[in-house]
Amino acid sequence: ATLAGLAGPKSEMEFWMPVHRADARSIDALVQRHLLPGQPRPALPPTQLAGMLKGFMDLVFEHQGRWWVADYKSNWLGPDDAAYGEAALQASLLAHRYDVQAALYALALHRLLRSRLPGYDPDTHLGGALTVYLRGADAPGHGIWAVRPPRALIEQLDALLRGPDESESE
Repeated sequence: ATLAGLAGPKSEMEFWMPVHRADARSIDALVQRHLLPGQPRPALPPTQLAGMLKGFMDLVFEHQGRWWVADYKSNWLGPDDAAYGEAALQASLLAHRYDVQAALYALALHRLLRSRLPGYDPDTHLGGALTVYLRGADAPGHGIWAVRPPRALIEQLDALLRGPDESESE
């Protein structure tokens, strides 16, 4: 599938996402319910979001018909490859709330695909998000945490950030 205006991988893809009015705690609750449920992590501050949410996706790419967003991290977790195992990556990403970042990036990608990919279906075309710890490239899992957010999370997050008068295609 070729996305109009996005023939190949693009690095540092900027996005702006309108946010009608959303409570950060509601976003936090959604993410905690769908991504690594039951795992402890710091709570997001009780903030009201409104206006435009801006971000930069390090890499957007298509693999086997699914579109993915990758975010590179240079976090130092330890002196050797053993420090970049699955448990260490999970602890780091939860401590820094990269789970929320992955969900928001997947939502931004969903909105882009919905607006530009003819016949877009999230179950078919949306891959998800990769958090890539560059210093763990030689570790057994290559320092990668991959998540394919459930459709319910993407749809609920989309509805939460969208205003009551906005349609899905906006």
